[in-house]
Amino acid sequence: MLKVNPNLEKIEVSVIRKIAEACKEYEGGEKTLINLTIGEPDLPQPKEVIDGTIEYMQEEKLGYPQLGGMLELREEIAKYYREKFDVNVTSDEIIVTVGSTEGLSTAIRTIILPGDEVLTPLPVYPGYEPLITLAGAKLVKIDTSSDNFELTVESLKRNMTDKTKAIIVNYPSNPSGVIISEKNRDEILKFAKENHLYIITDEVYSEITFGERHNSFLKDGYRENVILVNGFSKSHSLTGWRIGYIISSKKMKEYLVKVHQYAVTSPSIISQKGALIALKKCQDISSQVEIYKNRAEKVYKKLKDEKIDVIEPKGAIYMFVSLDGITNLDSLEFAKQLLEKEKVAVVPGIAFGMDNYIRISLVKDEEILLEAIDRFIEFIKIR
Repeated sequence: MLKVNPNLEKIEVSVIRKIAEACKEYEGGEKTLINLTIGEPDLPQPKEVIDGTIEYMQEEKLGYPQLGGMLELREEIAKYYREKFDVNVTSDEIIVTVGSTEGLSTAIRTIILPGDEVLTPLPVYPGYEPLITLAGAKLVKIDTSSDNFELTVESLKRNMTDKTKAIIVNYPSNPSGVIISEKNRDEILKFAKENHLYIITDEVYSEITFGERHNSFLKDGYRENVILVNGFSKSHSLTGWRIGYIISSKKMKEYLVKVHQYAVTSPSIISQKGALIALKKCQDISSQVEIYKNRAEKVYKKLKDEKIDVIEPKGAIYMFVSLDGITNLDSLEFAKQLLEKEKVAVVPGIAFGMDNYIRISLVKDEEILLEAIDRFIEFIKIR
């Protein structure tokens, strides 16, 4: 075989996807499969988005989109950040991307070089490391369990070397649901500026917080250091539309757009129109957030009533459950046996760098979720 990028040998298909695919073997039968793996919102897409894009397709010529994204959408995103986060953002600092994943890929390929090190807190979303590995760099994972799973400047100092180039943060966190405090956010921003580090901040769950304000890393005074990635998949259930965006400084955007252009050219104009409608007509998603909050509270209570150690989520759509005191199995084997014996599919914590946890996605109706937790509890009791 002809040679390929040798870094590909270090990368495997995501454990999340492997478990999700394995679910197909357990469909049908007396006990219904409950799949709590993929973090795909089950709440409906906004009707206004669907109706508006259909009308647009019928009335407008679907030509090539503008490089970097349609101007009206970028202006609306900028307006949203100015009003909600009081940060000075303009349309020429924004790139509309093919989902937040492409945004992350574009950001990493723009700033990360072979030999660089990138710091990130555990637990960590598994999509980051393969992108960094492909760039020939190393992801350094920081244990945050003694800091309530929040990244701190002290932990950054302990792990920083002369090879450190960037920090990747994801708050509200997938998988823990933890949010970053304003104090820690500000200290990390100051540390990055003083040490000439980039911060890539994945804020795709920024709209899903349970009573506490999201502290965005996009803040005036630190714009040169920060590349923000966000999207519409989680906030508006627009997963299949594959629409996200990057916000950076104007100078950084000039570099980012080159990588973006030669990778994907642009997202579909239809998806961009849908995102524009979502921002203009469906900005209030409080009723959807309340549903996730209620699910989280009831699942959390049910687990705590059984003396099961679990991180209380303050946002996002997940529950990160400790296996300590429950089993001697590693998280992958535990997940396999739970799927086989109880037909409940969860993600093993090893996918997030913590083998003593599992992740439960809160993307089913409350009744189904609680049934899954009952099966989980029964499974650990009879083992």
